[in-house]
Amino acid sequence: MEKNLTDNYEKQIYIGRDLFLKYDQDMLIKKYKLKNDHAYLYLNYIGTEYRISRSDGSIEYMAEGIWKIRKEYTIVMTIYDLLCYSEDKTLPPLTGQWQPVTRFIPTGSSPSGDVFTPKYEAAFSGKVNAVSQACLCLGGKLQKQLAGADLTFEMPVMGDFSVLFQFWDADEEFPAKILLLWDKVSLSYLHFETTFYLQGDLLETILQKINA
Repeated sequence: MEKNLTDNYEKQIYIGRDLFLKYDQDMLIKKYKLKNDHAYLYLNYIGTEYRISRSDGSIEYMAEGIWKIRKEYTIVMTIYDLLCYSEDKTLPPLTGQWQPVTRFIPTGSSPSGDVFTPKYEAAFSGKVNAVSQACLCLGGKLQKQLAGADLTFEMPVMGDFSVLFQFWDADEEFPAKILLLWDKVSLSYLHFETTFYLQGDLLETILQKINA
């Protein structure tokens, strides 16, 4: 079963490559202000440098000074989605009006993002300073406290697109809590389903920075 799942994910990655290759790359360069050369398009996704092959659509990331092929399904598909979801030549400006992901859909028609956060809430508990430093390291901009959160950061994702990360540390009465908020026009940038991939990628990257 696990092998079948892995094989299916790999198929989807190749489908994503084929989709990317159908797009006008010069348009994508202009639209997302991408650095580029004859062989690659370059971008930053959640604090990591990436490049996409202009010939076969494969995605590589920079680690320890060398380019390595990226195979993680959620990361690869989120990058493709952010680049290829909107067919408009220009994207609507972000509004700075933040809302939970569930606000984008009718109540009860999709799982809440809360089911994905307990692992990270437990891992971040008691580590406010470490979480803050990790967010800063990833280019996060500290915001004024909202709703009593211990930390509120606007976290860059790719290009101008960002999400709002909030963290409440555990206390005597309540466990740690994480909330991600999305700009009102986020679904002009990516599919609803991709928001869950992106959420996991962001929280996992923060955790990796804490543990580095």
